[in-house]
Amino acid sequence: VDSGVVAIDLGWWGSTRAVRRALAVIGATPAAVTHVFLTHSHRDHIGAWRLVRGSTFHLAAREKPAFFGSERHEGFLPRGAERLRQSDLPMEGEIAVRTFSRDTAFVFGADTLRAYLVPGHTAGSAVYLFRGILFLGDAVGYMPIGGFRPALSMFSNDADKARASLASLWKRLPETGVTHACTAHAECAPFSKAFVEEIQR
Repeated sequence: VDSGVVAIDLGWWGSTRAVRRALAVIGATPAAVTHVFLTHSHRDHIGAWRLVRGSTFHLAAREKPAFFGSERHEGFLPRGAERLRQSDLPMEGEIAVRTFSRDTAFVFGADTLRAYLVPGHTAGSAVYLFRGILFLGDAVGYMPIGGFRPALSMFSNDADKARASLASLWKRLPETGVTHACTAHAECAPFSKAFVEEIQR
């Protein structure tokens, strides 16, 4: 964007090298990342936070306690993973964090990034619409058998709430301008009525 690079999620442990490579593709360095938008604070979405710690981090207000470790995620697998090895989390005051508590638009020169609250997978899950791509985080997952589905219960705080949040999300998106939808785990599809119906069935 006009003022630097915007990142959406930061991968798992060991993702620092991958983030550096991705930035190099666009001729940028970690120092160029001015804003990071987190869909949620599970360990596989925040791994490279130290690499871009000079950025401003944006996340839903309800997600902030888990991001700083003062609140635990409730999903069965995230809780189990934390017992085996604790996530590398920032301490409060170590990085700049701005939160939002409702659907919000962020303007970066000629670009607008839109944030939408979709709680359920975690307490403060969010999705982002930027340059036509809907970044769904883990609010939507993909299975080789079954295709696109709402967040899986074993990973989620409240799978029923996650499904209800998605049902609400489709009505809040702009009628035009959404071209593709991507999960955080590299599965993308053209955004269409059929895509929404696949998730809701």
